[in-house]
Amino acid sequence: MKKIRLRIEHLFMLIFAFFAALGHPLGRIIVREMHPIQLGTVTLLIGLVVLILYIMFTGRLKSLFRIDKKDILLSAGIGVFGFFFFQILTFSALSRIPASVNAFLINTSVVYISLLAAVFLRERIPLIRILAIALALMGVVLVVFNRGFRLERAAPLLGCLFSILGAIAFAIYSVFGKKLLQRNDPINVVAIAVFSGAVLLSIFTRFSIGYSSLVNIGGKTWLLTILLGATMIGLAYPMWFLSLRRLPASHVSVYLYMTPLFAVLLSFLILHETFGWLFWIGGLLILGGIVLSGLPGKTLSRSHR
Repeated sequence: MKKIRLRIEHLFMLIFAFFAALGHPLGRIIVREMHPIQLGTVTLLIGLVVLILYIMFTGRLKSLFRIDKKDILLSAGIGVFGFFFFQILTFSALSRIPASVNAFLINTSVVYISLLAAVFLRERIPLIRILAIALALMGVVLVVFNRGFRLERAAPLLGCLFSILGAIAFAIYSVFGKKLLQRNDPINVVAIAVFSGAVLLSIFTRFSIGYSSLVNIGGKTWLLTILLGATMIGLAYPMWFLSLRRLPASHVSVYLYMTPLFAVLLSFLILHETFGWLFWIGGLLILGGIVLSGLPGKTLSRSHR
């Protein structure tokens, strides 16, 4: 039974990585017409609607109102990092730097998650998992820079900074959210966090960019925005938290390295970008790191028994 559960969680993490990757090429297209802050607000609101509908149809509505007040505040607090700051930072980065560079920098959150998990969750990070993270990181570098390490088109410093800060925000959201999962339904925690982020971002958008320009947005852009909000916020994040509830944060986070791999593939299909043979070597390194990261848990559990 345990093996079946782990296989399902691994599938959930792959789905999360896919839809997180989808946000890079789609976001790159959408920000041509829609301001990054507006995009963050709209996707959160769409994702919130999807989550509320799911909670209602699965009978979770009563349990949502029975959550302890302290946990509600904590869920809202991590929402500030995971949805308010992260949405602003990642979409602002996409408007300034290539999608592949943003995918790479955002996924350095694996390092921050492992460090924060070791400090605040007291998770042990065995040497073999450190090697797995390093191996996967090498793969990410090859995947993202598969056409060669040329610096003549260096990404703007501000865009890179937004990506790195977004990675830190996502790490805080993931690590401190894991504590809440020990006492609450992951779907309910995500719903409260999304609600918190959506409210704050809606207010921020109202008094900064405004909403008047959304009237001029084309139908295709709106369809892509709805797709992005429904999949990335409404579907992918609950799967991420479901996996995070049952597996060590440092293990789950390694699957984030699949995001750049998917991002390059999707950029090829959607934006018609091409990539070289380094892409395939990098992909193998990423997969090898993921497989290697699964070994420590089994070894430690047997030794404790």
